[in-house]
Amino acid sequence: MKMSKSGKVVIICIAYNHEDWIKESLESVAMQDYYNKELLIIDNGSKDQTKKKIQEWVAQYTGLFPVNTLYLDESKPYCALFNKVLFQTDAEYVVDLAGDDVFYPDHISNSIRELEKDPHAAFVFSDAYILEPGGAIHTFYKRNNFGELSEVIELGIIYETLLQRSFICAPTVVFNAAILKKEGGYDPDLYYEDFDIQLRLARKYNLVFSDHIGVLKRKLYNSMSGNQYQRYGSKMLPSTLKVCEKALEMNRTPSENKALGKRLQYELKHALWSGNFQVAEGLVQLGEKTGLKTPIFSIYKLWAKVKLDLSWLYVRAT
Repeated sequence: MKMSKSGKVVIICIAYNHEDWIKESLESVAMQDYYNKELLIIDNGSKDQTKKKIQEWVAQYTGLFPVNTLYLDESKPYCALFNKVLFQTDAEYVVDLAGDDVFYPDHISNSIRELEKDPHAAFVFSDAYILEPGGAIHTFYKRNNFGELSEVIELGIIYETLLQRSFICAPTVVFNAAILKKEGGYDPDLYYEDFDIQLRLARKYNLVFSDHIGVLKRKLYNSMSGNQYQRYGSKMLPSTLKVCEKALEMNRTPSENKALGKRLQYELKHALWSGNFQVAEGLVQLGEKTGLKTPIFSIYKLWAKVKLDLSWLYVRAT
């Protein structure tokens, strides 16, 4: 491993029913060429063999860097659990690793090298390989045949971009720990973390992009993100609505409100198609506050009012 004079990084791995992938994820931390690291592993009340797999990996571990474990009998809300661990750490950098994702060996060293160039930046993000359920693989950002980025990562308007669409692959993020703690970590009232924390930090701080492919992210049918538009009972959509409400308060310009309106219209479409009408009503109200006045939004408003349930078609299509 490379010796490093750089600050300590703590990798927080919260696993839940990740028996098929957890050992590979943990091994990818061990293989990092960044020397000054610590790994915290939490089994969040898994119902499969994840806990056993973690114990097996730890038993075989050679002790080159600190590894600590926590095994919960019952699952805890993700954001609150992450925060509890975060505020007990003393590292300069923090990484949130899911138990089904994998780091490439130079991911952390490449990321921190870029982050060190701007000590006031909240986090650094990079590219990732996305492994689809059927086995196809592609990069998160479009690249040409020579591996060069086909789209410009415009950091100057990153907040507005994040309002409009998911633009940062969350597993690639390496946080400045002091800033993350200063801003309270993840919002514990939300079901998921990335949309909110990226917006809040992008509003107040610089962000840094590192042009490397650092992570293999698996897209799974039964994952949290895979169920974000679950029929009738989405757990993610209410949190998405809350984040959008917070975003409207943070917005400063008509252009930002317009970008938020595009996000609201997109989320509203999926809320309606999946039969999540209560959230749809909230999205309609928020869209009106942003001044959203498109023909499709008018149709969606009527759809939300009459609550026409076409979710059976949505299930077939997805």
